Amino acid sequence: MSRHEELVQTFTNRHPLPPLKPENIWNEELSQEIMSLNDQEVTGTNNPSSLAVSATRSGLLLWNDDLYGSHTISQSIKEPVGSYWHGIMHRQEADYGNAKYWFSNVGEHEVYSSLYQEAIKILPEIKEWGSWNPNLFIDLVEEEVSKNNEQSEKAEKLRQIQAVEFALLLEFSRSI
Repeated sequence: MSRHEELVQTFTNRHPLPPLKPENIWNEELSQEIMSLNDQEVTGTNNPSSLAVSATRSGLLLWNDDLYGSHTISQSIKEPVGSYWHGIMHRQEADYGNAKYWFSNVGEHEVYSSLYQEAIKILPEIKEWGSWNPNLFIDLVEEEVSKNNEQSEKAEKLRQIQAVEFALLLEFSRSI
């Protein structure tokens, strides 16, 4: 198993799931390790593009609740995948307007279809959207966070969807 796969497994098995609004880095040592991995280790692929390395590293840091570390990388990625990671980071810091701005730069992303299908299994009301809508998801997150309901049943479902989003976008990121 590659180090990338081990990290993904660690984050996937996190309990509790990453919060909607993290207050601290989950594991400082993991952030340091993620920053020190070489290009092949961070992506788990041979000869990855520089875009894949940056996007994957940003995503791994974000899954570790390292908002600052992820932001430092994602803001320098000019492609839609950078805007996507950037948007998630601002959603997690509860800067919802800024998150929506960055998602407006993403366009119709190829992970949206899979994310929508998985999200409606977790929170059936999302089916009403007709397709994945990051702005409506941001609104759901804002509603729970603003009420300090991070431990509610709905917030738990939103965290599950967020974990699916991380996994799908990370897989996309490492292959570009």
